[in-house]
Amino acid sequence: MPARPGRAVGLVALLFALNGVANSVFAPFAPAILVERGISPAWLGAIGALVAVLYVGLAGVWGHLADVVLGRGRALALAFAIAAVLLVAFAAPLPLVAMGVAYVGFATVYGLLFPLQDALAVNTLRDPGRQYGLVRGLQSGSFAAGSLAAGLAWQATGYGWAVPAFVVLALPVMAVAWRIPDVSRARLSGAQRGGAIREALAVAPRLPRALLAIGLANVGVFALLTFLPLLIVRLGGASGDIGLAVGITAALEVGMLPLASRLLARVGPRPVVTAGVALMAVVFAWFALAPSPAHVIAAAVLYGVAWSAMWAGSVTTVRVLLPPELQGSGQALLSLTTAGIAALVANVGGGLLWSGPGPTAVFGIAAGCAAAGAVVAWRSLPEGADGAAAVIAVEVP
Repeated sequence: MPARPGRAVGLVALLFALNGVANSVFAPFAPAILVERGISPAWLGAIGALVAVLYVGLAGVWGHLADVVLGRGRALALAFAIAAVLLVAFAAPLPLVAMGVAYVGFATVYGLLFPLQDALAVNTLRDPGRQYGLVRGLQSGSFAAGSLAAGLAWQATGYGWAVPAFVVLALPVMAVAWRIPDVSRARLSGAQRGGAIREALAVAPRLPRALLAIGLANVGVFALLTFLPLLIVRLGGASGDIGLAVGITAALEVGMLPLASRLLARVGPRPVVTAGVALMAVVFAWFALAPSPAHVIAAAVLYGVAWSAMWAGSVTTVRVLLPPELQGSGQALLSLTTAGIAALVANVGGGLLWSGPGPTAVFGIAAGCAAAGAVVAWRSLPEGADGAAAVIAVEVP
């Protein structure tokens, strides 16, 4: 049933805002919580690598499920429900191995939410190129406020309330996702194996090169997600400093994501993504050499700018390369590249290096990967706003 456009856009904005709050109370503190419960930093890398491997296998299946079977909103709600149940199991008094298994399951399934919310957004917004940054910035704002508040709260009470807070906040996210109107299910051409994921790659032959550029940049992003809390603690900081670093980044995204969207509408993905990824290389080098938590927090300001340009450009690239019916699979491919392959490289390499050369090697290598990603982005992404439109006209049947 067609929905009133204003109502649908309002539901998407509400989804992003609520998801930002839910994400803020547990995810920024997860590495510190795992270490507190007996997981060594080296095993953090192994856990992250296992999550990435499982995500590579699951993301494509879930993208097909969203585009062809359930619809994107219902697939998102189902993933969130499974993630919440697994996080409750993680919080139970389980043996260390069972606790680790529950966390791996949670982190794997939870990663499915973000490509599906992006697919809903680009299919619902009247002008996705300009408006995506606004709703994604709304999520960053709610995440910033939530992570700052949670950092102060957990510093006073400990991390025991992080899981119950996440589960309670998950409920309205699932309810809103279920109600968002969706485009029709994808109809696949032929009987080829690979489902909607293979269909997306066939429709957009330029997509693998774009994903390579984005994947190289995200090696450092996922090194940051796993090891930045440990870096802050190693330099003498506490949970309040972790919340501040994450909150500042997200607060910057509130203004930078809409700006990135406006630039994308004017000049297209290539210059915006390339500039963002190049700036990421500078930020990761800064993390590698940071002597104190204050330096990490200062670098987080630039990271908010860089990530906004890279991510808004990445989602826009997928949007212009694929039709609406394949956005679930296209955004899943983007997430598979980032939360799957790039995260695997970051966590395996980071886990091996952390106890030896330490953060200098982890973030120094991340800086090199981002620099290479900037070169690939400049050579591979659509060259301008008109070029992006031309890609749609040529590649979508």
